[in-house]
Amino acid sequence: MARDEGAVVRTTAGAVRSGPPRRGVRSFRGIPYAAPPVGEHRLRAPAPVVPWCGVREADRPSPVAPQDPRSGYGWAHDAGDDHLTLDVHVPADDAGGAGGAGGAGRPVLVWLHGGGWISGSGSAPAYFPAAWVARGLVVVSPNYRLGFEGFGSVEGCPENRGLLDQLAALRWVAQNVEAFGGDPRRVTVAGESAGAASVAALLCAPAARGLFSRAVTASITAEMVTVEHARRTAQRVAAAARVPATRAGLAGLPPVRLLAASETVARDLLDAAATSGDPRDAVPLLYHPVVDGELVTGPFTTGPGAGGDPAVPLLVNHQADEWTLFSRSGFAPLARTRGDVEAFAAAVGLGPGAVQRYRELMPGAGPGAVGDALLGDALFVQPTRRFARAHAARGGTAFLSRFTWRSPALGGRFGATHALDLPFWFGNPVAMEQFLHAVPVLPLARRVPLLGPRVPGVWPTPASAALSRRMVDALTAFAHGGDPGWPAVGPDGAPVRVWGSTDSLDTAPDPRDELWDAVEPRPRGAAPAAPGRTGGAPA
Repeated sequence: MARDEGAVVRTTAGAVRSGPPRRGVRSFRGIPYAAPPVGEHRLRAPAPVVPWCGVREADRPSPVAPQDPRSGYGWAHDAGDDHLTLDVHVPADDAGGAGGAGGAGRPVLVWLHGGGWISGSGSAPAYFPAAWVARGLVVVSPNYRLGFEGFGSVEGCPENRGLLDQLAALRWVAQNVEAFGGDPRRVTVAGESAGAASVAALLCAPAARGLFSRAVTASITAEMVTVEHARRTAQRVAAAARVPATRAGLAGLPPVRLLAASETVARDLLDAAATSGDPRDAVPLLYHPVVDGELVTGPFTTGPGAGGDPAVPLLVNHQADEWTLFSRSGFAPLARTRGDVEAFAAAVGLGPGAVQRYRELMPGAGPGAVGDALLGDALFVQPTRRFARAHAARGGTAFLSRFTWRSPALGGRFGATHALDLPFWFGNPVAMEQFLHAVPVLPLARRVPLLGPRVPGVWPTPASAALSRRMVDALTAFAHGGDPGWPAVGPDGAPVRVWGSTDSLDTAPDPRDELWDAVEPRPRGAAPAAPGRTGGAPA
């Protein structure tokens, strides 16, 4: 058999050559969508790509954005600067690899990776989209700036540079994906965790209008901060690095020093968490989207823009046990008493009456389970559900689902925890096992297993493999035609598709929603809530 020499596709900046096909997929990797964010471009908005001559080899994964090397995604101080790049995956049997008659007009899915705004890579093996490509999609996976590089606030520099990178990647898709056989008029943008929050932010941002026609969010984390809060963090990072809190001082630091200074500040916050009374402080993420009044105007779930553009159909999912990834790994506190649960509730804006209601809705559950449910709702479930409800209330079409398949790892202590849905959506159990068998909660934490060893009866089982196929079918059907296969949600938050070994449709509104409707989300650093409203919920 003749050796595959790769396929060549011409982009607006120059030609790129793929590597050989793998698992039915031809991948073009490491394609620049913006100039390297170094030198004059450091801490600036993404700049246009400098065109190249000849054919650029695109057979290696995109470089990883600077992040703690312990994140497990492969960054090192000598990794290179050209990380505002993306990978494009197309069916291997398209004529010439891409752009032929067999691939013309395929729906496009742009995947925005998660990682708490501080880690991750779209090129991670866990995200290899063979199952999506096999169902007729062109898949694009960009990297974007993380940590201080992407979300640190410095006077004279644009806020939310990581989100601006994502916008630049979507503009690249609009201009170039047709050459790879994709349809620029049928683009779905999808993400999980911080990637899901990115999708929510883009769906609410006028600057993103027209760049995608459908959206998928899994476990939205709606934490955001004011400019003033972000500036205080930047000042602490600059002090730890012993440089002025200016662009000249901070942009002059190599990434490894900026990462070290950020870790110093994160450790200080972790030490302070023991006395703060807020369990969220035990997860010391320094960086979140900044409410700049332009790209991010406020919480995704309340206010005039809540729910985002109603013209864009939305598929939303959350986990049944989101918070256990943190509490059951020993990284965040686990409620031991009813007093602990009441303290957790107060920290996120709920009163003692809400604790009693949770106990009524969870008969027989101990404080640990009640506290986990409450914090999972605060950080992920309610931001996700409220976003879907707000989208529906604006006249948009939103489909809501809940993932309930329980991990067998460590005696089932994690349940259906945060990120456990990823191998099911991707239909990629082997690669995802490598990731989730020792998932990094945060670089400062130890890695914890979410899946058991790959042996018959533990992972994957016939039932879990069948569940994955159903979820892949639903997601790709949504990307093709906007309908995942169950009714759209109403402003009351029902119905909900329940994913499990056996699926179901929950047609009753969730009684916990009414507890959270009285909580006004607001960014960290914002003024206290107005009288009559409860403040302090995650925003």
